Formats: sequence, C-alpha cells, structure tokens
Amino acid sequence: MVTLKGTPENYDYLGIGFLYTSGILQKKEDISSVVVDEKQKSVRIKAKNIYSPLEDSLRDSLIPRRANIEEKLISKLLPVKCFLKVKSEIIFTLMNAMQEKAKLFKLTGGVHSCALADKQGSIILFTEDISRYNTIDKILGEAFLKDILREDAIILTSCRITSDILIKIAFGKIPIIASRAAPTDKAVELAKKIGITLVGFVREKGMNIYSYPERIEF
Repeated sequence: MVTLKGTPENYDYLGIGFLYTSGILQKKEDISSVVVDEKQKSVRIKAKNIYSPLEDSLRDSLIPRRANIEEKLISKLLPVKCFLKVKSEIIFTLMNAMQEKAKLFKLTGGVHSCALADKQGSIILFTEDISRYNTIDKILGEAFLKDILREDAIILTSCRITSDILIKIAFGKIPIIASRAAPTDKAVELAKKIGITLVGFVREKGMNIYSYPERIEF
C-alpha cells in the first residue's frame, strides 16, 4: 500500500499506527494478522471493514491530489470532546522527561522524539524516528494495539506541528498535543476546528497555547 522512510524498528506499531491515523483501521478486532519481515523491512497487515480516503481520491481522479485526500480525512474527524485539565508544570516536566529519554537524538542530533503521557505526569510510551510522522504513528499504533486509554492522554513531540500531524492526533483521539517547536497556521486553524489543545514552544518556563487554553492550568 505504501512505502515509508524511517528508522528500522517497531514495524508492527508503525504499520498499525499508519492505518489507524489515516482513518483506514478503526477497531483492533478488525485486524486479522500482522506479519513483520525484519529482513525485508516490511510489515503485511490483513484487516477487514477498512475504509480508505485514498481509494476515493483514486476513483475521483487518475492522479490523487494531496488536498483531496486531506479534505476527505478531515471530513471523517469528529470533534475531540474532553474535560481534561493539566497543570502547566506537568507539561514542562513531561517535556524534560521526554528529552532525557531521547538517547538516539543525543547521539545523532537527527531524529524526532514522541511520547504519550497521562495527566498525572508519567510517560507511558516513548519512541524516536528519523520521520516525525513515524513517531506519531508508532506511538498511536502501540497504544491502539495495547488498548491504552488515549482520551485523557497527552502527546508530546519534538517536531513542528503541521495539519497532517493534527489529523493523526485527532484520529488517535488525543485531546492535548505539546511540542518544543512551532505549529503551522493551518495546524492552528485545524486544532480550533476539531477540539484539540495545541501547545508549542514548550521550553524552560514558557509555552504558547494556540487553542483551547482552558485545558492548561497555571
């Protein structure tokens, strides 16, 4: 279906996460099998009851336009409804904890980090990858397979937040995303539309909150 470029590990989480955050896979029970071939660096996933916005775009046009695919993905998103409130100190603590875990980044300076955390301030899952999109897919793929509750969780990342990242977060039903980097204007617009608290430039004792600031307590 797709060739992804990234750090060669956790193919199962990456494959499942990609399908889940693309709106193709919705329930774990729909997965028939997951076969990882480490030698070929591939993962073959069999599933039922799937839907692909990409297939719709292919029917609409000989060349699927990225805008068409993104528009169809956004049309499938439900607003993230959540009454979660998190203290700002926890966001700072979590960001520092994620950076401490980023051993591959310390060695290379060339990868992105991502973590899933609970509202109490504990990191549940962590990953690194050369692709920022893969880090989101790996984290949400693992959470999906392990039935980790996501509706009251926070996702942290080192990367710039784009609308594509926001779409993945929304499919993952995560209400808060915090990054050390900046968001794009389209990501901010989308976050306001679909109910996600978007936090950027989390550094030292400062942060920018671009949407739904009521979820962050100072």
